[in-house]
Amino acid sequence: MRYEAMKIFISWSGAAGSKCAEELRDWLPYINPTLSPFVSSRDISKGERGLPKIASELKDCAFGIVCVTRDNQAAPWINFESGALSRELGESMLAPFLLDLDVKDLEGPLTQFQATDSRHKDEVWALVESINEKSETSVDPGRLLVTFNRFWGDLDEKLSAIREAAPESATPIRETPDILNELVALIREQSGRIQRLEGVINEKTGQFTSNYTINDPREVVIEADSPPRMRSNDRLDFTRTELSELIGADNIVRWRAQHRKKPEVEVLCTMEGVARARSNSGAIGAVANRYGVVITVESTKDNTRLGWTPEESVS
Repeated sequence: MRYEAMKIFISWSGAAGSKCAEELRDWLPYINPTLSPFVSSRDISKGERGLPKIASELKDCAFGIVCVTRDNQAAPWINFESGALSRELGESMLAPFLLDLDVKDLEGPLTQFQATDSRHKDEVWALVESINEKSETSVDPGRLLVTFNRFWGDLDEKLSAIREAAPESATPIRETPDILNELVALIREQSGRIQRLEGVINEKTGQFTSNYTINDPREVVIEADSPPRMRSNDRLDFTRTELSELIGADNIVRWRAQHRKKPEVEVLCTMEGVARARSNSGAIGAVANRYGVVITVESTKDNTRLGWTPEESVS
């Protein structure tokens, strides 16, 4: 029986990247014999024109792996091939394979893809699973895991040797202050959004104020006065305004408000809206407490239902 081969384009740049790509080229067929990896350093014969051969392989491949090192992540060639791969395959079919850097240190265009840290067995296993699922002749998951466990040590040992042999990189690792500065920028952006919401509240009550203090990345203080007692209609209006920010106005299909002793707001959302509500659960709980409103979020597609009550969050 003849099986259809799944072509995998392995991109690389630099000496360490080339060795990493070659090890993957030799290792992957052990996991699934129908995989057919292409690496330019090994698969372009002398006399062949490199670019036409690579262009042809890019069109025929079904999955792309980019071998990324601390030194090559900004290299023009690797970003050129990555861009070509993403156009041909789509983002879900392209995986940066990190040899000697953490995911948090990845920079540039490659950050938009789901990266694999080659130093962690479970992440490499996830990559192998993804490739196997996309192969027309996939291996049974149980047998795939047995095979992976059997050959993982070989790949890990060879990649470790490449890392040890590579010279010390001059590329700086992102420092903690840089990361904290990014967090401060995000907090300031959120502060601006909150202040815009307060502007709406002040138009009606003129009494709600907040103070924000951000002196440096190590000191972030947010203080807010409690809102005054408001009418039921105002509480519902303010709740809807903040929920629109947290869930996304485009994700909300329908509102329903009930004026009771404890006002209620029911929101019918898209699946994306429900996902955003779940990820912002703490903030929505704070809205429920702030205005004394019972909040319910429901999905238009299934029976997913999330709820928050004042002083008590229910998920």
